[in-house]
Amino acid sequence: MLGAGAGDEIDQIGCVIRMNNAPTRGFEKDVGSHTNVRVVSHTTVPLLVKKERYYFKQSADTTYVFWGPYRNMREDGGGIIFNVLLKLALRYPKVKMYVVTRDKIQYCDTVFQNETGKNRLLSYKYRVLTDCATGVCSKRS
Repeated sequence: MLGAGAGDEIDQIGCVIRMNNAPTRGFEKDVGSHTNVRVVSHTTVPLLVKKERYYFKQSADTTYVFWGPYRNMREDGGGIIFNVLLKLALRYPKVKMYVVTRDKIQYCDTVFQNETGKNRLLSYKYRVLTDCATGVCSKRS
């Protein structure tokens, strides 16, 4: 994307989805500045926390969709990443944050398996989770 100069065009799109901590600040000319949905892996949450004011205060109009393995996303107090997200949600109550459920992850894995013939966990391909999360844009419109 660097050097493409597509920032204005991207900002005109009705729903801009970004992955993990993909930067926009300093790259607006090429990637735009607007983000409707940010799909975030459990492994990236600590990176967002390091710059939490940027991601959750300045970008308060962004909807966040977090996903990860059940062991990290458990809601019973045992999910380390879920606990971090809960604290963030309390600190930034206006930010829309969603966690992909265990059932939805399994559904997305099935979609990926059916469409590609490959096991997502073995192929390290996470596109299917982005595809499943795009339903958020449809619901926002």
